[in-house]
Amino acid sequence: MSDYEQAVFISYAWGDTREEIVNQIDQTLQKRGIKIVRDKRDLGYKGSIKEFMERIGQGNCVIVVISDKYLRSPNCMFELVEFADGKQFHERIFPIVLSDANIYEPLKQIEYIRYWEVKRAELAEAIKTLDPANLQGIREEIDLYDRIRDKVSGLTSILKDMNTLKPEIHRDSDFDQLYEGLVKRMQAVASVLSNDTTSTTNSPANVKPLKTKERKPMDPITLATAATTLLAPFISKVGEKVLEKIGEQLPEKVGAVWNGIWNRLKEKPAAADAANDLVTNAENPDNQLTFTAQLKKALEKDESFAGQLTDLIEQAKSDPSINIGGDGVVANNNSIAVGKIQIGGNVDGNMVIGNNNQVNSDKKK
Repeated sequence: MSDYEQAVFISYAWGDTREEIVNQIDQTLQKRGIKIVRDKRDLGYKGSIKEFMERIGQGNCVIVVISDKYLRSPNCMFELVEFADGKQFHERIFPIVLSDANIYEPLKQIEYIRYWEVKRAELAEAIKTLDPANLQGIREEIDLYDRIRDKVSGLTSILKDMNTLKPEIHRDSDFDQLYEGLVKRMQAVASVLSNDTTSTTNSPANVKPLKTKERKPMDPITLATAATTLLAPFISKVGEKVLEKIGEQLPEKVGAVWNGIWNRLKEKPAAADAANDLVTNAENPDNQLTFTAQLKKALEKDESFAGQLTDLIEQAKSDPSINIGGDGVVANNNSIAVGKIQIGGNVDGNMVIGNNNQVNSDKKK
């Protein structure tokens, strides 16, 4: 899967306190399983800045941190204009407006329009003193200033009309509403793509079609808990307690889940011990919790493993011996319900795992 598929971009102006909230958004959403693409980390040495900005303009989800510096930056405004020129602008943008961005008063909006008119006029005047043969690239800058000048009023009006919430509200809620909005958007995109696997012309931003299961966002604690809850009832019924052979004694698709996990955990002593304890006594809630914690650590360190495990759990839905619902996981063995978990996009507080044993989530705010 491409770095720019199933990802959320952040568009912002560099420097000072503006980056504090960007760093908080980045860290919080990454921990909750959302891939964040950010220029300082993902552009790379000698990477094309223009191509990167164009990719942001094509993104399905873009968090835009609006500041006064952002509204006066050619690079930032290029990203925003590129983004606005695409379809479904309102659905794809997730703005956070900082206090120094004066977009809520008409006179302040006019200041930004005037700023870009002046910038364009200054550049146009300056190039009059040059030989036209020496203007390669400069004309593109004038065209960009024209685009920004023509769109800045409309864009600030759209942002002004959105209930973007104050940055303090986002911080206090650990960016929950932002997270939920992104998840809903990604699920909507995945649904569209799953119904059109032959062409990308009708999909948002013309991204390559992916299977819905590859696009389903799930944070590591949710995924680890779902896997443990799925496996524990079946493992408790097997005979031979040999780790490498457990998968052979489980239903095919459940066995595939175990094998996928064991192949990743066996190289880590603590994780291997947790897996051994689970196999020894899968009904023990402490063993389930320890195994879940080790699996969560592995998922946080390896995004590809998280994607693989999500796929395996989704495939297990077709196994007639289990039923995985949209709002929970119910594992059945010979039609007897032996475990249940209530899960969602964000897991906090209490959850039920294994054989209806209640434990506290270790997810930290």
